[in-house]
Amino acid sequence: MSFRPWRWRLVLAGLMGLTTLSLALWLADLLGVSKSLINGFFLVASIIGYALIGLFCRTSNPDEYYVAGRRVSAPFNGMATAADWMSAASFIGLTGLLLSDGFVGDGRHAGGLAYVLGWTGGFCLLGFLFAAKLNRSSAITIPDFLGRRFDSTAVRWLAAWGAILCSSVYLIAQIYGIGLVASMLSGLTFELGVFLALGGILLCSFLGGMRAVTWTQVVQCVVIVASMVALGVAVSWKTQGHPVLPLAAAQSLHSIERRAKEIEADPAEQLTRQAIAIRIQDLDLKIADPIAARALERQLIARKISQAKAEGATLREIQALESNPAWRETGVDQLTQAWWTEREHLTQTLNRPVGFQAPGLTGWNQGWVNTVALVFCLMVGTAALPHVLVRSYTASSPVQAQRSVAWALIFIVVVYACASALAVLIKSFVLTELVGVNIDQLPDWADRLKLRKLALLTVEDFNQDGTVQFSDVRFFNDYVVLAVPEIARLSPVFTGLIAAGALAAALSTADGLLLTISNALAQDLYFQTAAPQAPPLRRVMLSKILLMVVALLAAWFATHRPVNILFWITCAFSLAASTFFPVLLLGIYWSAMNRVGAIVAMISGLGLSFYYIVSNHPWVHMKLQLRPDDTVWWGLDPTCAAVFGVPMGLLMGWLFSKISSNKN
Repeated sequence: MSFRPWRWRLVLAGLMGLTTLSLALWLADLLGVSKSLINGFFLVASIIGYALIGLFCRTSNPDEYYVAGRRVSAPFNGMATAADWMSAASFIGLTGLLLSDGFVGDGRHAGGLAYVLGWTGGFCLLGFLFAAKLNRSSAITIPDFLGRRFDSTAVRWLAAWGAILCSSVYLIAQIYGIGLVASMLSGLTFELGVFLALGGILLCSFLGGMRAVTWTQVVQCVVIVASMVALGVAVSWKTQGHPVLPLAAAQSLHSIERRAKEIEADPAEQLTRQAIAIRIQDLDLKIADPIAARALERQLIARKISQAKAEGATLREIQALESNPAWRETGVDQLTQAWWTEREHLTQTLNRPVGFQAPGLTGWNQGWVNTVALVFCLMVGTAALPHVLVRSYTASSPVQAQRSVAWALIFIVVVYACASALAVLIKSFVLTELVGVNIDQLPDWADRLKLRKLALLTVEDFNQDGTVQFSDVRFFNDYVVLAVPEIARLSPVFTGLIAAGALAAALSTADGLLLTISNALAQDLYFQTAAPQAPPLRRVMLSKILLMVVALLAAWFATHRPVNILFWITCAFSLAASTFFPVLLLGIYWSAMNRVGAIVAMISGLGLSFYYIVSNHPWVHMKLQLRPDDTVWWGLDPTCAAVFGVPMGLLMGWLFSKISSNKN
């Protein structure tokens, strides 16, 4: 492949542009420009920059629109793959998860280390098993590849609907993350933030398809890695006086563990945990008889509000009383759901380790079972995600496809290492500056995080002693990394910089997912079956129209804020693994695999995983009056559904291929 200097100039331009913008806004901060203006400028500059790349790379050529001309070299394809992969969960969710759940979990559930190992290990599987094989085909989507491999319209249709389901679940989480970041940067409401950032997605993917998305993702990879590394270096310098982030985290671990032992032995912390346990028991009674509990609690709140007004309480104190679900919610179902949600948060608080490992954990336990299961699900899920697999088609050769996976892994490991180290340093701030202080004299950063429109922190005095205990503190894991600059007392420029990185992560993944869904709808479900002779221009135009429709529907759904980002994304991994991993593995490496086996493998794997996830959803538990122990199998979390789905798909694929071939 000939050397194209403009591609390296694009990377250099992205890095230089980000550096110049950061320095200019840092100077503006020194001159007294408001934080909101600085953050808003980062948002506008990011969206305009990505839109300009999309405009520059616009195309209606089918080969360019669907697979970027099949001529992207390994370094650039690796950068695009890394950006496509480093979603909102990776960038803004992982630090919060490690901060909250530690590295190995609480003895019942998996910790953050499972995500790091599973996600990185999955790229090894992808490189070894599928990348080169997919590149050798002339397919443009994963359903297209499977339809050709088994010469079956039914296989193509099933694979297309499976890709749409997995990618839709993933897409909603990305747009939710986009809304969080955009609203924080702009000061707009969450809903307006979603639709504002959506414009940047559409201008990129709508105009140029995979060609525009590829080169936008190359620049976004630069922004993601540079912003995370810059923040890590700044926090490391602030805390330990040197720029080596992993070393700074290692230096802080000893003091964190010592402080964690002090907190765990503190009688006030134990009283707080007892108060939380009593609160959980109270919620259980309310959930059992919500109508009577609602009437009783409304009477109690009404008396408290009247007393507060008589004593001249502040408007904020009165609004805090009125925010109680029993006073605010009009329907019993909504109130019961609020109580279930509160119960889940309180249970997580009781199980949450103070340090990075829960005390008293020795030997094999249920937490390790869930950790191993989750690592497996994330590994096979990574190797089976349609929007990641399609990157194998854009590489210029099978060797380049495999090398691009290695390049992607380099960038991903850098981001994950920074996210893990930042979790350690932020834990140090929390344990030393927040825990143990008077609740009326919180650190300045804690007060600011509490008062934000999208609050990043809550502090509730459960034992009413006037002092902040560890169990009184709750960070919002979905976007706690956005609070790191304030916690470390860095310049507001770093807040805008890390938010720009988070926005790039969510936008890049959303672009790839939108293309996957719209191409499955247009190319696999319509043109390859109903109108195979349609002209190329018509194919591209319908894909563009469907892309816009899917984006608007996903944005509308995301504005309802269904669940946390990490839960949605982990479920998408299990669904993708159960649907595609068995049929791809057997279809590529076992010549006796036939269309019957492929159909049964996809249906059985997806069906079993989908059932396990849905049956363990809190809404289902609430409606059917079930406990989590009633629906889980062997104590495995619903996010580990692929542990059942993948073996089922492999077994059914092998068995029905044998049975059907014997009949023939």
